[in-house]
Amino acid sequence: MTEGEAPRAVSPTLATGAVGIIYDRAVLGAAMSDLQARDYRVMAFDCRRWSNPLTAGQELGAAFEMPESLPRTIPVVGSYLEELARSDAPFGDQSLRLAIVLGVFDDFVKRQRADALMLLDELGQASRMAQLFQHRILVIVQSDDPELDFVALPTMTIPDRHTFRTSLWTRARP
Repeated sequence: MTEGEAPRAVSPTLATGAVGIIYDRAVLGAAMSDLQARDYRVMAFDCRRWSNPLTAGQELGAAFEMPESLPRTIPVVGSYLEELARSDAPFGDQSLRLAIVLGVFDDFVKRQRADALMLLDELGQASRMAQLFQHRILVIVQSDDPELDFVALPTMTIPDRHTFRTSLWTRARP
């Protein structure tokens, strides 16, 4: 941008960091089906099983096939995904066309709020980094609590399948 030039509008996908919240499980199922039909690698986690942040980091690290030499903590998992997002792999590479679904996330938030917010921040940063390198790491938070909202993190509420299908999330290059 040069002096005097009007700033360009930020893409809604970049503005949201590709972190979406879904409150209806039927919408979540439909969104996951849509992602699988578009060849996304969908990784779903049941956050009720995470008794502490270490458990979350262990499960996420194993699912993302992190090297054993790396500690599987939430910040390291986030850094690993950011490095993965910077990959020179071609657009559409299965390891970089990823949808992370955090099921019943409100349960983890109630028990470990600070760590849950840190996890969303780390995943959101990895998602934004992936977009810069023309990769896709989408984060979907499923909550049974319709009051759950994250003021400190850029998120997008996905109320129905139509909103999800017509969003910029799924309209990226095939």
